[in-house]
Amino acid sequence: MGNKRRIGHLAGVAPGAEFHRRRQVHQADLHGNTVRGISWLADEDGSDVADAIVLHGGYEDDEDHWTWVRYTGASPDADKYKENGVPKLRRSQDWAYQDNAALKLSYDRGHPIRVIRGWKGDSRYSPIDCYRYDGLYEITHVRTAVSKSLAPDGTPIEICQFDLERLPDQYRTRQPLSVRSPTCWCSRTSFL
Repeated sequence: MGNKRRIGHLAGVAPGAEFHRRRQVHQADLHGNTVRGISWLADEDGSDVADAIVLHGGYEDDEDHWTWVRYTGASPDADKYKENGVPKLRRSQDWAYQDNAALKLSYDRGHPIRVIRGWKGDSRYSPIDCYRYDGLYEITHVRTAVSKSLAPDGTPIEICQFDLERLPDQYRTRQPLSVRSPTCWCSRTSFL
């Protein structure tokens, strides 16, 4: 699409735009990575700040309520594993880890975050077989929380956690599952 990644909305990409794969989300400059959940870029002073997150079946401590989201931060790949297909952590998350630090700095500076939902997220709000840009959210709270699951050695795991609220005037409402198409077509949108 030719946008240069930046904080906020991108020209020509309205909330509700759908993309078949993460590569297309990346090519539209909505997210800086094709795998990671947290995207970051350099702010005006050169500090790394987050510009987008992806909700796609992340950690069990995540919550999606459409107008607000509770999002678990990131960990190095060596600190993660899957148990029965569910992502788990081996040890506590760190606020100094680049993704978490960037998302926290966006909170400190009041930067909005683009939220992209994938099909593996909460079935009430996720697209069926694609990724969808769902507009801008404000980070309203940052905390260290204790995960629902313990580490493999039985110790509690501390997680970096972020609450985000959808900003008003996003010109899109949630569609009930019964009216969604079984396939996604890039740039098909639903507006008020």
